[in-house]
Amino acid sequence: MTQMEKQQQHTWLSVLLVLACAGAWLSLVHAEDDDSMTLQEVVEMIEPFGQGCDPKPEQSHFEEMVLNKEDASHESKCLRRCLLKQFDLMPEGTTQFNEAKTNEMMNMMFSDKEDQSKIIMSKCNLAVTDVSDECEVAHFISMCMLNEMRNADYKIPNIKE
Repeated sequence: MTQMEKQQQHTWLSVLLVLACAGAWLSLVHAEDDDSMTLQEVVEMIEPFGQGCDPKPEQSHFEEMVLNKEDASHESKCLRRCLLKQFDLMPEGTTQFNEAKTNEMMNMMFSDKEDQSKIIMSKCNLAVTDVSDECEVAHFISMCMLNEMRNADYKIPNIKE
């Protein structure tokens, strides 16, 4: 794979990061390549998407989101919600992800796990009960998906800090 192809993949994967699970898609498609991005590189790529978010996110909010901190601040959770909304993965006024669009993104990266991805998406969408704050819901579903994907042996890289 050429350097240009790797950069294009990194850019696409960063957009996927914004769309759903944050750190779930931060390496190249070929996990064996050992070529991953640093936290700062990922933050720099997604910062422009956060410019219109309210509350206005700070560097620490991007970092918490990218690192998938379970105990993220409410502002970081709202950043995730804002980004999901921009890409119609969690439409305004809803407390669930758009399953069709999220599955489509997951299948681009994990085509060998299409059936499992549908199960994970559905399970995590249904796991949210008695939570009306869209920021909390966005974070909860994302963390649920990430944990389920790890349990199902998806190749999910760690971010280099």
